[in-house]
Amino acid sequence: MEAVVHREEVCPVCGGRLWTEVEIFGVLRKLPCTCECKKQEYQKQQQLQEAREKALRLERLRNFSLMDKKFESCTFENFRVDSENEQFYRLAKNYCERFDEMKRQNIGFLFYGPPGTGKTFLAFCIANYLIERFYPVIAVSTIGFLAKLKQLYSQSSGEMEIEVLNSFKNADLVILDDLGAESSTGWAVEKLYMLVDMRYRDEKPLIVTTNYDLEQLKERLGIRIFDRLIEMCYPVEIGGTSRRLKTTNEKAQIVRKLLEKAV
Repeated sequence: MEAVVHREEVCPVCGGRLWTEVEIFGVLRKLPCTCECKKQEYQKQQQLQEAREKALRLERLRNFSLMDKKFESCTFENFRVDSENEQFYRLAKNYCERFDEMKRQNIGFLFYGPPGTGKTFLAFCIANYLIERFYPVIAVSTIGFLAKLKQLYSQSSGEMEIEVLNSFKNADLVILDDLGAESSTGWAVEKLYMLVDMRYRDEKPLIVTTNYDLEQLKERLGIRIFDRLIEMCYPVEIGGTSRRLKTTNEKAQIVRKLLEKAV
């Protein structure tokens, strides 16, 4: 037996049905309908909700990253490309665009060279690009990282320190800025080793910047941390007109491909 339509109401705007009254097996039933106006309004509300959720998630990721507000302006859009830094711009941009592959292969960088050559800006361009695409990234200065651990340890006898270290462990990428600027106490060296070793054992990428050259960094950090870093992070010297890439390990071919211009 087919349903028989008795009454219906239509939308005065689009003419679609709002509800209809039908008889089914002798029983009148009022069935709601969705007109085109309601469909569009629902889709609009869904899009607004998704946008709000993305904004909240992005804010959480930015807070999670521990970056200072001033570093939020470090973006590829604000990158002033010249003949000296073009290869490094391309290196970082291609790294981001192929980050899923870089993560699988555990490719990171050690940007080193004198102060003021753009190492931090380059590293934080990578951080902001990936955060905008909802990758969990932590970008923090070495001094800030150690200060945070010391503060949390004094407040909670180490429990929150472990929680922070776990967040560094779980992030898709960790960026540690200005390595070597911290005081080289036994406690500081041990905490840095814990961080580097966590990333090493989990085979997750790490990007480091430092004002020291490789020999100076080795002397400052000790061979234990330095060996881990060199194995994980491809050394890239950034030093004004003397900028060059180190090509001394098995990841050289992968990094060379990142430098290739897009066809």
